Amino acid sequence: MKQLFKYLPEPRDIFDDGFIRLSQVAALNDPFEASFCKASLDELSSHFDESSAYDTKFGQISFSDYVKIKIHHIGVISFSENKENLLMWAHYANEHKGLIAGIAQHRDFSIFHNLFRACTLINTSFGNEFSPFDGVAKPVSYRKGLRYRNDKFDNDYSNICVEGADRILYEVFMQKSDEWIYEQEHRVVLRLEQADRVIINSIEDIENIKIRNLLSTNPNVSIDQSTGRCTIDLWLFDDENLRIAVAINLVELSTNPSSIFLMKLSASSINNCLIGLNSKLQKQNVLDGHANSVGYLDVWKAKKNNDYYSLEFIEI
Repeated sequence: MKQLFKYLPEPRDIFDDGFIRLSQVAALNDPFEASFCKASLDELSSHFDESSAYDTKFGQISFSDYVKIKIHHIGVISFSENKENLLMWAHYANEHKGLIAGIAQHRDFSIFHNLFRACTLINTSFGNEFSPFDGVAKPVSYRKGLRYRNDKFDNDYSNICVEGADRILYEVFMQKSDEWIYEQEHRVVLRLEQADRVIINSIEDIENIKIRNLLSTNPNVSIDQSTGRCTIDLWLFDDENLRIAVAINLVELSTNPSSIFLMKLSASSINNCLIGLNSKLQKQNVLDGHANSVGYLDVWKAKKNNDYYSLEFIEI
């Protein structure tokens, strides 16, 4: 079992209902996300059995163009190996007023309630077993040079014909500048079409009139009457084809950072809560929700170490 940690501000939806944000490029804080060396990737892909990728809209295009076109169709969920990093508590947990969710990733079990794959319809790989969008958190690689700049032949691409262009799309999100190495990050990288819940500014933002009309009468769609914000619970859709059609249209809104894509974690994968040093949360605030619906949820409170610039955690 791998133990990972998610730094969070005080809102604790992850414990109440199990939802965690799948952040699109427009909502990430690093402008270098998914940066890669185009010339080096073009050189690398010239050695593939098939040197170009196929897109349903644009036809045969280069692998580098495929990444540029699809970059806004990808979302990431970031975890850390480290629960004691003072900078991360300050930056990602609201100046120690927030908390950490401890996530247990077992080798044979997904951390998600029911990971939506449907890879043959939204991915380029030949079946689920070859798709990189499997919901498994993997360690980020830290380097000074852009992806493929110095490492274009360091990995095995002999299976690229069945993995498809999404292999490249996935791995450009798995490298960051070594300036970020202190985060000790592990990432889940998914297609935004796999999101379980999507929240958008308005149902009117969906350009496809047919889809918009279908959603306006769907019982799994709710609209906040005061703000117009629309919540679409795709995970409750029974019709897979409708879910995919809706998801494809919602992804078109991903360039707006106020569009929120969420994944539902399984209750068993959330195994502890670490309350920040300056948080006013109490143990009862995180119990009795989704996270504690199966198994046992450990709750800890951070305190200052009296001898070092470090934290200690006391179980409460």
